[in-house]
Amino acid sequence: MAGKDWIFGSAQILALAALCAVSAELLAAYSDSTGDIGAVLFNLIFFMALYGAPALLMRELARRLGWGWPSLLLLCAALGVLQACIIDQSMFAEQYHGYAGWEESRSATLIPEFGISAHNAYNFIIGHIIFSYAGPIAIAEAWRPKPAEAPWLRPFGMIVAAVFYVGSAALIMLDPESQSASQTQLVTSWLLVAACFLAAVLIGRRNVSIRSTPTGRVSPLVVLAVTFAVAVLSNFAGEGWFGVVVGLGSTILILAMIIQLRMRFVWTPRHSAAVALGYLLSRGVLAFTYFPLLGEVEPLPKYLHNVAMLAIVLAAGILALKVGGPRDDAKAVGE
Repeated sequence: MAGKDWIFGSAQILALAALCAVSAELLAAYSDSTGDIGAVLFNLIFFMALYGAPALLMRELARRLGWGWPSLLLLCAALGVLQACIIDQSMFAEQYHGYAGWEESRSATLIPEFGISAHNAYNFIIGHIIFSYAGPIAIAEAWRPKPAEAPWLRPFGMIVAAVFYVGSAALIMLDPESQSASQTQLVTSWLLVAACFLAAVLIGRRNVSIRSTPTGRVSPLVVLAVTFAVAVLSNFAGEGWFGVVVGLGSTILILAMIIQLRMRFVWTPRHSAAVALGYLLSRGVLAFTYFPLLGEVEPLPKYLHNVAMLAIVLAAGILALKVGGPRDDAKAVGE
């Protein structure tokens, strides 16, 4: 049994890292590697290191310390700031790898005093939190609900994950395209990363729990449907200030829904996975509505890529929602 658990655990770890890569980059299908099988496989491995490794490390930290999702989300926020502001520095770039429409999108909500776009700040940071880290973690934990709050990595595994993360991040940082931040912007970004970690520690130490024990039930499919609808609709608000307001409003709406449901109904890993799946499916579906922002990609490989990535996310989500059932829901209690 121990050997079987090790095999399942190892598969879960690798699958989480792969899902981070798919959700963070490949699902959106915005680059010229879209539809190129060789490039996609290379990117899958590279992004497993860049996104999957830190996701595993932050999850491990939170679970070993007994922290809940509020602290884990703040750790994911720290990673998001680290990625967008320090590693690839896309937050501050006036142009980035020749992506079409970058300058126009940035200028629409540019805040000259900070040298950043409000839309990019929302899109990059919230996007990394949801798609690069927290979403895949929520889905992967629901694959095996019993050890969802237990540590997964041994010391050697944590060292390996750290080495892969540092190595992949270093390669990005050495790229001249990823060196657009000023010293002031870098210092401010590091302070934001530290603030997110400090907030995660303070909230984690409080060990807040819901006083009353909820007994009602709500279907994860309802949570999935609402999240998907809100996420999709918010993407049609544009990239101007109205889009920023709608985007922030939609995020707050989903958070409010989660808080209310956790107070009134039994909340399980399947429900967390349903929220994540709603977001991931929205990104996968919307990817059909545009062509890559870089290079020339023929329609057939582009749409085959979209179908393949969406199928991966859908399979991961279905497994997450089917592993646990009503019996597990009846026994579960909100954090």
